[in-house]
Amino acid sequence: MMFIWFILIGVVVYLLVAKSGKPLGEWVKSGETPEDVLTKRFVNGEITEEEYKKMQKIIHE
Repeated sequence: MMFIWFILIGVVVYLLVAKSGKPLGEWVKSGETPEDVLTKRFVNGEITEEEYKKMQKIIHE
């Protein structure tokens, strides 16, 4: 019985991925570097200037 659930879940996941039209690897890749994401967060006011500079140091280490 448990095997049937695994098959059913696998089919549903497969259909969702196939329907999206994107290869599986593109779900993870955004094309943005960590610095791009950090800058966007700073510009949008999600982080302070102090946090921005601190994280920038960490990225460039």
